[in-house]
Amino acid sequence: MGNSTEERAIGQRGFLIRGLGEEVWFRVYTPGTETAFVDYEITHHDCEVVIIDPSAALIRNDAGEFLDYTTESMGISE
Repeated sequence: MGNSTEERAIGQRGFLIRGLGEEVWFRVYTPGTETAFVDYEITHHDCEVVIIDPSAALIRNDAGEFLDYTTESMGISE
């Protein structure tokens, strides 16, 4: 595949980013900066993920099942 590099991803922290076309990317920021990053296209079919974001919630309702923000983090009282 031409010039290619590979490094193990185990232990790598990053963010799942949803694009405008509903595609999902794995974003890794360069240490010490919030502006330099690499967005990796996700082609792995079943990569294990651990959610550590305290503002994330698993929500089930009549519309479906979602990984979304907590109502608390959005300032919504139940």
